[in-house]
Amino acid sequence: MTPLLVAIAGVGGQGVLVAARLLGEAAFRRGLPVAVSQLHGMSQRGGAVEATVCLGEELLSTGGRPVDALIGLELLEALRLADRLAPGAIAVVQRRLQPPPGAARSRAPIPTEEEVLAALRARARVHVIGGDACLPGNIVALGALSALGELPVDADDVLAAIRRLGGDATREANVRAFSLGRMAVQATAHR
Repeated sequence: MTPLLVAIAGVGGQGVLVAARLLGEAAFRRGLPVAVSQLHGMSQRGGAVEATVCLGEELLSTGGRPVDALIGLELLEALRLADRLAPGAIAVVQRRLQPPPGAARSRAPIPTEEEVLAALRARARVHVIGGDACLPGNIVALGALSALGELPVDADDVLAAIRRLGGDATREANVRAFSLGRMAVQATAHR
């Protein structure tokens, strides 16, 4: 199996690092070599957070390697990684646009949702998922990516990792979110 590099991008508080850990655990459960790395600076203050998960037989340095799959929990952070997408990459992005702190003060131009999605679609096969404030978007996005059949792990592997996370109420909400993410992508594929 060719190594697969998955990038997860968002802002602090969206569960970027949790999503990366769950995907890494699912790969480990499957018996695949896996490397998870994370970059978080202002994560506690709504700043950028990025994690990568490299899955496959031959783990490569993620530095400079094109991203095969992108989970964007915030559109501007997903756009920031667009130039790193490999040809034919897949992107699952949450419909959420949160300008960075200080953007209003600096009067920096902020692209619209449509502009961000157009730029991403020029580089990848994009699947947009809605943002239900009652559900953890990181888990919904993992469910959506798992339904696309691009990962070397299956839904049961990811669900097993999810079921080890938190108490009963958290587990129940996460399993539901994962299922809804899978259904959202499957519904759009059949249109």
